[in-house]
This record gives sequence, C-alpha cells and structure tokens, in this order.
Amino acid sequence: MEGLGAAAAAEQLVRDAFKLVQLIRSIRDKYQGAPKELEAWRQEVEDLLGLIKNIEALPTLDGYEIDATIESCRTICRGLIDIFSGLDFTASDSRLHKTWLAIKGIDQEPVVIKHFEELQRFKGTLLIKINISQFTQGYQTAQDVQFIKAAIQPGTEEERCLKSLFITNPTDHRDAIITAKGVRVEGTCEWITSTDEYKAWIMSPPSLLWLSGGPGKGKTFISIFLTKRLSESAHVIYFFCDNKDASRNTAVAIIRGLLYQLIDKYPRLLHHVFTPWKLQQDALFNSNSFESLWRIFQTMLEDLDLGTDLICVLDGLDECADDSLPNLLQKIKILFTESVDKHRLSLIILSRRHPECLERMLGSFPRIDLDSDQVSNQPDINSYITSRVAQLAERKGISTSLVKHIEETFREKSQDTFLWVSFMADDLEKQTVPGIEKALQTLPKGLDEIYERILLSIKPDNIAIIATMLKWISLAMFPLTVPQLAEAMRINASGYLSKEELCESYIESCGHLLQLSRLSDADEEESQDASSSISIRVTFVHQSVKDFLFGLARHHAISAFHVNKAQGDLDIACQLLSSMQNEWLKCVEDQRPWQGYKDINGYPLARYAQSNWDLHLKRLQDKGLWQLIDRNPLFFSDMSAIRDKWRNASSKELSSTEAINLLQFSCEFGLVALATKLLKRRKLTSPFTFQRYVNRLAGHSDYGLSGRSPLCLAIDSGNTELIQLLLSYKANIESRCTSWNSESALQYATKRGDLEIFQILAGTKIGQRIIDEDIKSIKKGVKRDSLLHLAAGSGNGRMCSYLLKRYNYDIEAEGAGGQTPICDAIRGNSVALARIFVNQWGASTAAADKILKAAAKSRKYFAVQGSGEELEFVISELKIDINARDECGQTILHYAFERMPQLWYSSETCYAFAVRCLVLGADPSLRSTTGQAPFHLYRWFGHPRIAPFRPVVLLLRDGRLGVNEQDNRGMTLLHSLVNDAFGRYGDFKRNDLFNGLSWLLDVGADRTLVSSYGMTALQLAKNICDDSTDVERGPIIEAYEDIADVLENYATVSNQPQRLDPLDWSIEILEEDDV
Repeated sequence: MEGLGAAAAAEQLVRDAFKLVQLIRSIRDKYQGAPKELEAWRQEVEDLLGLIKNIEALPTLDGYEIDATIESCRTICRGLIDIFSGLDFTASDSRLHKTWLAIKGIDQEPVVIKHFEELQRFKGTLLIKINISQFTQGYQTAQDVQFIKAAIQPGTEEERCLKSLFITNPTDHRDAIITAKGVRVEGTCEWITSTDEYKAWIMSPPSLLWLSGGPGKGKTFISIFLTKRLSESAHVIYFFCDNKDASRNTAVAIIRGLLYQLIDKYPRLLHHVFTPWKLQQDALFNSNSFESLWRIFQTMLEDLDLGTDLICVLDGLDECADDSLPNLLQKIKILFTESVDKHRLSLIILSRRHPECLERMLGSFPRIDLDSDQVSNQPDINSYITSRVAQLAERKGISTSLVKHIEETFREKSQDTFLWVSFMADDLEKQTVPGIEKALQTLPKGLDEIYERILLSIKPDNIAIIATMLKWISLAMFPLTVPQLAEAMRINASGYLSKEELCESYIESCGHLLQLSRLSDADEEESQDASSSISIRVTFVHQSVKDFLFGLARHHAISAFHVNKAQGDLDIACQLLSSMQNEWLKCVEDQRPWQGYKDINGYPLARYAQSNWDLHLKRLQDKGLWQLIDRNPLFFSDMSAIRDKWRNASSKELSSTEAINLLQFSCEFGLVALATKLLKRRKLTSPFTFQRYVNRLAGHSDYGLSGRSPLCLAIDSGNTELIQLLLSYKANIESRCTSWNSESALQYATKRGDLEIFQILAGTKIGQRIIDEDIKSIKKGVKRDSLLHLAAGSGNGRMCSYLLKRYNYDIEAEGAGGQTPICDAIRGNSVALARIFVNQWGASTAAADKILKAAAKSRKYFAVQGSGEELEFVISELKIDINARDECGQTILHYAFERMPQLWYSSETCYAFAVRCLVLGADPSLRSTTGQAPFHLYRWFGHPRIAPFRPVVLLLRDGRLGVNEQDNRGMTLLHSLVNDAFGRYGDFKRNDLFNGLSWLLDVGADRTLVSSYGMTALQLAKNICDDSTDVERGPIIEAYEDIADVLENYATVSNQPQRLDPLDWSIEILEEDDV
C-alpha cells in the first residue's frame, strides 16, 4: 500500500508547494529591496515540484518509505507558508506596519534558512530513493547503486570507522560452509581435544598450534568444531580463508576481520583503529596497509589485560594470496617468539603444508599433522562415510548388503579424504540402484583420479577452449563472472546461443572441477558489477583442483589442461594489454583524469582489466616481462599516452594524474623487475644523465604540480625492494622528492610513518648525515621542523618512540613556528599520541599559547564533522588556561576567528569550535596588544562568499562585547567589513556586500563612529577608492558606490548603538549557516 500512500502524499505536497511559490513571489514583488534569497528559495520549491512529478512515473514505490519523506517535506512547506503569510502585506498598509514586518522577517530569517536547508536535505533523500527504485527496474547502473549505498549511510564517526573496517562476517562464512557441506557428523572432530599437542596448547597461553593436512582431510570441519566448542568457555575470534573470495584471501582481509571481532568483544579497543582512521580515513584499510593494520592488531593484543585469554582460529591459511602470506607468517612468528610475553593470545592455524613458507615459518611450533602415520582421522572419515551412505540408502531404498558394499568401497578408495566421499556420494545419488552397484566397480581412487576422468571426458574439439578457461580461472586475480570469462575465452555467439550460454556449457562439461556462485560484497566492489544477471562467478569447487592443474600431468591425454603458471601469466598479460590498446581503448579515451573509465557494452572483461592489469604485470618473471615489453612497444615506451590513460582509469590511488615516464610508472605500481631492467639499461646507455633520470620528478616537467620522484613513488607503494634498488643506483634521499615542497625523501618517509622504510633510508650514509645535522640544528636552537616534529604531526607514535630512543631527539625542540612536537601531535589530530608525549615521555606543557594554537588549528576542523577532542584534552587533561595569551596578547578565540574565513568550506565545525571555547570559559572581551577583540580579526571576504554572520553574533550574544567595539586604531566591525570588501571586490556577489553592511546596521552598528584616522566607515571607503592606482578602477569605484548607497540610504529602526541581546537569537538557531 506504500505506493498509494506516496502518490497521495505527493499530490498534497504539490498543492502546498505551489501555494508557497505563489506566496514568495507575491512578497518579492511587493517589498522594495527584498532579499535575493527569496528568488533562490522560490526556485528551490519549484525544483521540488519537478522532483515530485517524477514520482508518478515510477513503476513501483514499494519498500522505500517515499511517502514518509514526502510528508516531511509537506510539513516544512506548511511551516514556511505560516511564516511568509505573516510577512505579507497589501499596498494600503502603513509604512510603520511594513517596517515592523521587515524587522520580524530579519528575526525569522534563521528559522526560514533552517527550513529550506531541511527541505534540501529531504529533496536529496527523495532523489536517492527514486534512484534506488529506478535501479530495481533496471534503469540505474551498478556504479550509481554503490554511490547511493554510501550516500544513505548515517552515523557517528566511530560508526563510519567501523563500517570502513568491516570487510566480511566470519560467522556468515562458517554458516555458509555448513549449509554447503552439511552439518558435522556427531562424534567427529572431537578426537582433536584429546591429543597431547592440543592439551598443551590450550593450557599454556600464549601459544601457537599448527594443524596441517592434505586436501579433503576435514580441516575446515575441525575449524568449525573448534570455533563452536571453544566459544562456550572463552573469547574466540576466527577467520575462514578462501582463495576464491577477494574478501577472504589476503593478509589485510584477515587482519581486518580479526580487528573487527576484537572491537566487537572489547569495545574499549576501538580507539586503536579510530585514531589513525581519523587521519587516513579509508586509506587505512587499503591493500597496502598490512604493516599499519598488524601494528594496530598487536597493540590491541598487548592492551588487553594479561589475565585476559583470547583464542584465535585461522582456517585455510594456505589459501591466502602468495604475495601477502609470507609477511603475515613472519609477523605471526615474531608474535609468538620475540613478543610472546606481551599478550595472551592462543592461536591455532589449520592449513596444508604448502606453500613452502608455511613449513618454514611454522615448522618450529607444535604441530598436529593429519598426513602423518602417528595421527589418524580414520574414525572421523568412517563416521562420515556411514552418515553419507545412510542418507543415500534412505533416499534410494538400498538393501543392507549393498550399503555395506558401498561403505567398504568408499573406505578403500577415498584415501581418507572427506571431499572424495562428498563427490562420490553426490554422483551415486543421480544413479538408479542397479546403476549404483555397477558404478562402484569403476569409482576413481582419490581426488586426482576424479579430476583426471573429468578431463579425459572432454571432447577433443573443446580441449583448447576449456584449457584456456581453466587457465583464466586459475590465474585471475579474483573470480570472473560468466560474461567476463566468455570474453577472456574469446567465445563468439553461435546462430542460436549467446556467448554466455556457450560459456556455461563449457563450465558444465567440467563437472566436479567448477562451480557457479554469487559474488561476495568484496568481489562485487572489485568487479564493479552489481547487476544480478552478471554477478555469478566461476570458481573451482575446491583448492585441490587448482593444485591438480598446476601439477605435472600423469596422463599424456590431459597434459593440455595443466597450467604452466609462468606461461599462463604471460598469456593473460599479453591478452589484456592487447585489448587495452585496441578495442577497450574507447573505455578510457576522451575521459578526464577524475572520470577515468566508462563502461562500454560488449566488453565486460575491460572492467576487470581496469583494476588488475598492473597486478598481472607484477606476476611476470624476468623472461616473461621482456617478452611482454617486446610485444607492446607503444605501451612500454618511456612516455606513453595510452599507459597514462589506463593509469588514470585504474582503481589505485595515484600520486599524480600527469604523464610520467616508465621508471616512475614502475615505482608507482611496484614493478620491481621492470624498474631493474630500466635502471640497468639507462645506466649503460646514458651514464651522464643517469642521476637526473633516477631523481626526476613525475609530471611533464621537474616542476609539475603533482610531481614525485621515483624514490617518493616507491615509498608511497610501500615496496622496500624497490626502495633498496633505487638506493643502490644512488637515488638521492637528500634533495626534494616532491614538486610542491622541499621535503627530502627521508622527511617524506618520516611523515608517511613506515618505520621499516625509514630505517632503510636512515641506514645509508646520507641518511645518517641528515639525522646528525637535524639533531645539531636542534642543539644550536635553530627553529625548524625536525624529523620528530614531522612524525608527531603524522600521528605516528612508533616512529616518535624510535626517534627518541634510537637518536635521543629532544622532546622539547622548537619547530619552525616555535612549537614543540606535542603541539604537532595535537594539531595533527592525534590526542592519543599527545597523551603519550606527556604521560610516558615527560613532554612539557608550559607553552600554553602554542598548545592552544595547535588545538585551534587541528586538522579535525578541516573536516565536515568534529568532536573537539583536542580542545577537551588540552583543557581538561593538560589543565591549560583557556585564556592564556601569546606574546601578542592573542587568545584561542583570536586564533579561531582569524582562521575561520580561511576554512569557509568547513564553517560549521569552526563555529562549533568557537562555541565550545566559550562553554569552557574563553573570554571574548580579551584584547590583543593592538586592542583587537577576536572578532576584529574576522575576515569578511576571505572566500567566494561573504563570511557567515553567526560567529560574530555568537560573541555579541555573549554580552561582553558590543557591535561598535573599537581596536587601538579606532576600527569597528563596520570599518573592517568595508576595508575587506575592496580586497576581493569582483570575486563575490554584489548582494553579499549589501547583506553584510545591512546586517551590521540592523544589529546596531554606528555608521558615524570615526577611527583614529578621523574617518567613518564611509569616509574610509572613499579614501581607499581615491587612493587606488589600479589601471582597472571600475570595480573599485563600483564597490565604493555600493557601500555609499547602503551607508547613506539604508534605514534601520534604530541607529543607536545596542547589544544583540534584544533580538534574542538562540544558539540553536545560529547553528544553521546563515549564508
């Protein structure tokens, strides 16, 4: 019934909105000098009318609560009608009555503005809901839906942080495994708890236990059993890896999953993630953030009380991506060796023995080996066989003797693998009872024979194309959809079958090798495909299939299907680059850098290439890379427009959208092999220009707006191997590494906060010299931002600790602005680090003015939202006097008001900061040494629109300041506004000048007051105009004429100086922007 409700509500809203438009137009036409906002408001309502009419065209409105949103709009419209009705008048009304109505209008203006802002917000909500409704009917693209999803997510900063952290729900995955594979057979898996290794592990935290075994040995069922059993008596976190799922097959995904569960169980740990997230936002959770996330994970473990035992179960760790698994294992090994006394985590890892890094990193820890003769899962496999055969017998009505024969055959040929039993039981269910008896004679032995039989059954005409399909499924970065796979296989539609239908027929011919499943959320984000018709992915049924294809063929007839990884990687990279330079080029041509990519019908694989072409390049070994370069000379030329188009279209966060050379490209994308080849060749062919080549900044010139050196790009990519390679070729860590400032690579790395990279750079002779000179400058009293200041400003406590302990940096060193490192931490929005500076490292808080200035300049106030955490910390914890002054006599309110107009795009948070200062006891009447109150520093025209009035109103409302307060030069707010106007006239709307002047006059500004130079505000304007020597004096004269018109002719109810209190504007009303 919601559709009917929305339609009825829309009809009523149309009537009210039309009435409101007519009323606003009537007032505008009758009232001389009516505010220009009236016309804008009328247009706003008419836009809403147009939007409401679109609702009638929607096929369905079910499920979106559009009627409730429309009703909210109608309520606002009725409120506005009441206000504007009270302001309307007839031509016969007396002048006094009209003037009173105008004054009443000024008093109502904040309320009207608030209503229209609410109306605009509801209009945006309506548009979103309409778009969603259209999408369900097939009118909207997948990309739009992703935007809509993000747009309708409300919540606090903490909630948004957790939403960004969340990647997958391990409980859902565990339940999905149970749904797919069946419930654990009663009595199975329980043997694990009686082993000596398990008992020792569970009784002596912190400890690590490795349970290894071949494919199909039941490791995942043991994991499920352990997560449920252990959760009965302990806090358990867990993760089920899956190499087919982008949200479950990387080290970053694993750590994100564990962090989310830790915070869920121990909410007080949230701040460990929240603090760096406030600075880095979603970049904290990208694919290059493993080091940062592991550091957070380890800190959380150490923050738990040593009496708090925590258990972690990691299943299928062998399915973690090859490029991230070694780093994860190295961290785990250190956690249970060097750092074992700092936490109480008990970890059990269940995986295969391979890849080799598992054996190398975990081999020294206690282990249960399912493949060993000493450990047998025979009781479990027997129970499972009995259970599956019983199900089969019940469905087919099989005799007892045949049941016994099936069980014996299963035990003989299963090789103790659960997966084999599952496959064969499924196959026998498709047979008749006589067919079952016959099939038992030819059942394959073990998983490999199952796979061999499937491949041997492939028709000869299909061998080549199915081999190509298996290669793509084996080597793709994430599972492909059916349309993507069809394009990858270069399938052409037949007379009656589409490419997708043909592809599905090839998939079906592979039997137990492949399966179709729906994309996970993470994979949908990777593939950029949200349409339900193409969100089915093709994957192997089990990891053992992939292992089988990578292995050596024992049967010559199926050798064509086996995947040579090196050759396969080259084939795929060549195919992607060929299409990127030909048919897919239209996807990135004519696109501006910020647009990047557009979908073209018929090329679903191009979307995959957009996100993954560089990853396929990374996989190539030297020989393959040289072959790829030889086959694609245009793409790998030193400067390539095509390559730059695909760079800009990439989903990666690029350092620059400008053209870059091939070395810079290799560093930006972490292509070590390519960088090595380029450096070797360039040094041989151009030895005299080689150093310039190594250190050249990215962009068309060395002074490009977004330029970074190759070393800087390598630092951004976090690739230590690349960094060491560049250093071996004498990359300069001392000269500037970006085009926008003079920071060296060492300073840049310090701000980035990667300690490992910093240690590599600092370990060089030049790096050590830079640090020595940095420390000497501090001792000499030179005011400059040291490495410690940079680290503190970036909020990196680990880097600060290292600099203090390793190099004995002075914690009280003064930076370029006379600030100490604790000030940089506060300004950088790192309260947690500032707290460590004081409580652990003994930093002084004596420089109260510098600390207050840091709080006023906190990066938080660049954002749309802010909690004032820095200010609360400074006042409440550090016990700083909020009215402390600097050498110029300025207070925190002076800093805030001087800064506000510069941050016009975040005026809301700046205003909230000033409010909080007053609440905490800031005195707005305190003057600087030049006699200026805080509002005298307010710049009225520091940005494209006149600055908001409400910060000034806030101080006037306090009651300790009047609108006509003068500084030592006799300048009032009226003088200041006039003076500011000439500096930016022509850059803002003429109406802004009228609004500013008339507003000050309305609240009591005295236009007759003279400055110490003997000038009123009008005389000041005349003086500035007369003294102007600009060739183009037209705008100056125009500004003077506008000012004179207002100051000479604008009439107010009273011209007597007054406080603002009689208008009785509340803080609540003023919280809405009045510009």
